[in-house]
Amino acid sequence: MLNQQSEKIAHFYWFLGLAQVVHSIEETYTNLYDYFAVMSQALHNIIHWIPAFGISADWFAIFNYLMIALILGSVPSVEKGSGWSFYLMWIWAIVEFLNGIFHISMWFIKGGYFPGGISGPILFVLSILFIQQLITASNQETAQLSS
Repeated sequence: MLNQQSEKIAHFYWFLGLAQVVHSIEETYTNLYDYFAVMSQALHNIIHWIPAFGISADWFAIFNYLMIALILGSVPSVEKGSGWSFYLMWIWAIVEFLNGIFHISMWFIKGGYFPGGISGPILFVLSILFIQQLITASNQETAQLSS
C-alpha cells in the first residue's frame, strides 16, 4: 500500500519501536506501575465506567515486552507495505502520541518528574513526525490511485 515510501516509513516505525524500548526501561526502572492504583482510582472518580486497578511489576513488564515484540516483530510486514500493517502503524502512532501527552501532562500535574517523563516527550515528538509521514504516504497513494 505504501509503495516507494514503505522502506522509509518502516525505518521510522522501527526507530519509534526502539524509542519505546528505552521508554519502557525508564518506566520500569522508575516504578511507574506503583502509580496505577492511584491514577486509575482518580480516573474512576471522574469517569465511573473506568475501573480502578493496580498492576504488579511483573505484569507491567510482561505487557511492555509483548507490546514491543508486536511493534518490532511487525517491521517486516511494514517493509513489504502490507495493508494491515498500515493500520497497525496508525494505531501505534496514536498510542505513542497519547503516551507522550500523558507523560507531559503528568510533569505539569505533579510539578516535577514522573516515571517515563524523560522519554515520554521524545515519543510525543517522534509520533508527530511519524504521523506526518503516514499522512504524506496516504496522500501520495490517493493521488496515484486517482490519476
